[in-house]
Amino acid sequence: MRQDDKILKRLENKALHYLGRYASTEARLKEVLGRFAKRKMADEDPTRMGKLIDDMVKTCRDKGYVNDQVFAEQKTASLRRQGASRLQIKRKLYERGVADPVINQAISDYDDDHDHDVEISAALIYARKRRLGPYRKPPIGQSEMKDGWRDRHYASLARAGYSAKTVGIIMALEDSEAAEALLTEGYFG
Repeated sequence: MRQDDKILKRLENKALHYLGRYASTEARLKEVLGRFAKRKMADEDPTRMGKLIDDMVKTCRDKGYVNDQVFAEQKTASLRRQGASRLQIKRKLYERGVADPVINQAISDYDDDHDHDVEISAALIYARKRRLGPYRKPPIGQSEMKDGWRDRHYASLARAGYSAKTVGIIMALEDSEAAEALLTEGYFG
């Protein structure tokens, strides 16, 4: 059992070092510890090593070092402020190993905490960053936008995960002043 204690200590050191630098999920921590074990303790039994890694992830969860719910809530808030759609947030959290119920709860909690349509606010932020719709500017040297810009901008917003209804609202705005007025009514102003 002495060997297991040494391995657990090394895994704990790696976990604490990693978690001290990065916010993480249980799945990501398990992946990092697995790569570490494969690289630094390759001569150990993989089955036993897998169990020890699972034990270390559980210990980190029990001590509160890693919490998927808190991670999802923080990442959701950050991504919303950056202009991410509901679908983008779901995809990014899923890629980080967060379970679907936790993802849905985090997004719902965030959206419920605000008294306006968060998806429209996020779409406006996205449009402003990408100069789409009401934030459009003609290319340098041109006085007007070329034909078809509306379809390209609509498609860009749709690819970003916004619904047709949300994209229609954004694209119906005349100019950036109207968009900013709508945005300042919400939380993100």
